[in-house]
Amino acid sequence: MKLFYDDEYDAIATAIGSSGKTFKEVAQYMFPDMKSESAYARLKDCCNPTGTQRLSFGQTVRLMSFCESYDPLYYACDDTLHARPDRKAPEDEAVMLVEAINSAAHTMERAMKALDHIKARGGIRAVA
Repeated sequence: MKLFYDDEYDAIATAIGSSGKTFKEVAQYMFPDMKSESAYARLKDCCNPTGTQRLSFGQTVRLMSFCESYDPLYYACDDTLHARPDRKAPEDEAVMLVEAINSAAHTMERAMKALDHIKARGGIRAVA
């Protein structure tokens, strides 16, 4: 991971360069509707500060995801004086999801018991 970037274009080029993928592979992924040579030229232009093409925010996120390299994110954090984020571990995400599911199931059980209690007292006949 680089400590400093010249600009956002350097961050994008660094993400591609450190991904182990070629510019052509990334270009084809980013612009699948274009011919390979045209996609390559467009991506190169997007990485050039004096170029005429720019990646949208969504395209930059897509590029980072495909390259599994997050230099543009780090550049944005540095440029806006925010701390660089840590990656979430998939295992931690899974634990959080299981906890949320268990909590929702517990809430549903309590609500069903409360509904049964109301029905038992004759408060309601049927719920649609």
